[in-house]
Amino acid sequence: MNAQLPPAVADALTQFLLEQRRVAPGLVSRAVVTGSAAAGDWHPGVSDIDVVFVVTRDPVDDLPALAELHASSEPHIDGVYLTESELARGPDIVQTAPQVVEGVLVSALAGAQLSWITWRELESGVQGVVDGGDVIWTPVADRHPGSPQGVVAFSRNNLVDYWQRIGESLEKELSERQDDAPLRPETVRWVALGPIRLVATIDTGEVLTKTAAADYAAERWPEHAELLRRAVRDRAGERQTFTVRDGRQALELLRACVAVADD
Repeated sequence: MNAQLPPAVADALTQFLLEQRRVAPGLVSRAVVTGSAAAGDWHPGVSDIDVVFVVTRDPVDDLPALAELHASSEPHIDGVYLTESELARGPDIVQTAPQVVEGVLVSALAGAQLSWITWRELESGVQGVVDGGDVIWTPVADRHPGSPQGVVAFSRNNLVDYWQRIGESLEKELSERQDDAPLRPETVRWVALGPIRLVATIDTGEVLTKTAAADYAAERWPEHAELLRRAVRDRAGERQTFTVRDGRQALELLRACVAVADD
């Protein structure tokens, strides 16, 4: 893994980690960047920065100061606070942890980044360690033996337990709207690009970026290739116009993904 982060990400995280050390000295031993920022698929204004903060102690006394720090971060620096022993135990054992979602820190949150997806991404993330007045970035050396099987099982369950319900809800929402009515690009991107990443993981055991997963899905379902390309372009900043018709096509793709999990 190339240890280089996008400059905007590296700058934001360096300032954040130095301030984090000031308000919670000795708490974080290392910070591992996961998700799009570490995988070369980060886009300003669209992507958050996801981080696993490895801590040396229970952060309960530090949470108020950390909550303020995360709330003021721009772009959002989200993540989860875990000890090395919790990382070794894995997400099947660790049921809750302090987590930050869209800038809001919750002291004991289930789900979110507590999944095998995060543990798999930890194996190819970028690690930052505060050194004096700077942060040293290197590839991580984490290895989690349960992650290959864990990400596949999680992906199947998430498609059936979560995405299937999302599809049913969106179908109801769109049922009374005209095909050519406008639809928020965020909705189409979310439904078109989220489930296909899980199918790619089921098939390969790897966690692909949204862009790479779109390429993968376009080969598997060529009838949806144009919609996927437009969703990727919109996410990259080349704004697209979407309609309810596009939303219904994204739902068709979602159902195809759920069928893979059912099989």
